[in-house]
Amino acid sequence: MMHTAEAWDNKVVYLGREEEYNEFAEAGKAGIIYLDALLMVRNVNREAERIFGLERSEVLGKRADAVFRHCGEKFLKVFAAAESEEYYAANVRLNLRDQAAFVHVDSLKLRGDDGEMGGLIVIVQDMSALKATLRQIQTTQMLMSLGELAAGVAHHVRAPLTTLSGYMQIMLNRLEDDRCSVRREVLEMLLGEVSYINNVVKELVLFAKPPVSREPGVNVNRLLEDALRLVFKQMGGENVAIDKRLAEELPTLTADGNLLKQAMVNILQNAMEAMPERGTLTVRSWLHADLNMLVVAVADTGAGVGQQVLPRVFEPFYSTKLDRMGLGLPTAHRIVTEHGGFINISSDENAGTRVHLYLPIIDNRRRRLTGASQQILNLQ
Repeated sequence: MMHTAEAWDNKVVYLGREEEYNEFAEAGKAGIIYLDALLMVRNVNREAERIFGLERSEVLGKRADAVFRHCGEKFLKVFAAAESEEYYAANVRLNLRDQAAFVHVDSLKLRGDDGEMGGLIVIVQDMSALKATLRQIQTTQMLMSLGELAAGVAHHVRAPLTTLSGYMQIMLNRLEDDRCSVRREVLEMLLGEVSYINNVVKELVLFAKPPVSREPGVNVNRLLEDALRLVFKQMGGENVAIDKRLAEELPTLTADGNLLKQAMVNILQNAMEAMPERGTLTVRSWLHADLNMLVVAVADTGAGVGQQVLPRVFEPFYSTKLDRMGLGLPTAHRIVTEHGGFINISSDENAGTRVHLYLPIIDNRRRRLTGASQQILNLQ
């Protein structure tokens, strides 16, 4: 008989006696279905009876594809694969007794001492409880995120509302014959508070659901130039040097140019704020041919972002600056994600922060970027 290690390497199970199988099957916590060489049901253990709602006495001697027809085509592939594959594994959603069950299935050919196929063993693990637990965890995380979002909104709206309410109460107490004199600076201050609340709402709406309106022919370099001019006009930056190298003749995108420019403005503002006195703002653009994506890179020479803060930079209303709402990077991230791209941020304390923005040249909503993202992280 082949050694256990060799049998495992070849994904083939050898069982010497059927009683050994019976003892193993009933002791296990997984459902086990034992089929002969003709794929007739020879045995099922108690867990398999429970999972599939079967009675052992009613299925013995019947063909597996007939017994498990109600489980769907994907589960029946387990038996079809026995003709060509030594080992088969799949995750399957079953509709049993008007309820959905999620199972992981492994099937292995059984061989005797002579090496001939003697049957098939199918191991079924009920993952429904684990699936429900994961769904509950996801729901809890979503509710926690919503709670933090609500707290952030309340924090940024409560202060100006308190100011507005206080001054209006004072003005009401000073009314005489339905007239009240108000200094110009008070009215300007009140209008400023209203404007602040309006900005909070606008940024929140932009973060929650960016109104993407794609158009062909969007030039990334032109957007970046416009964003740079806008940021320097708003923030000054006389002591900040610009190191700019933009690749020529880049492909254009089908995208929402205004939203992408807003994302770039948010990223550039963060970089400028990291250098309040002096520094160098580095801006790059290039084509990543392997990923078929355009890359925009922004780097500053500021103090950098601490490793404890870095994982939270895309959380809404999370900010280390008391005078900031903390929606700049989350909104930029959301805009880029809506365009099928992603953002990577890396930073070293006292060595500045580097932001890489990746945009697909061809928008493909089904594109899976997880592997690509990991490659990028390894490159930087």
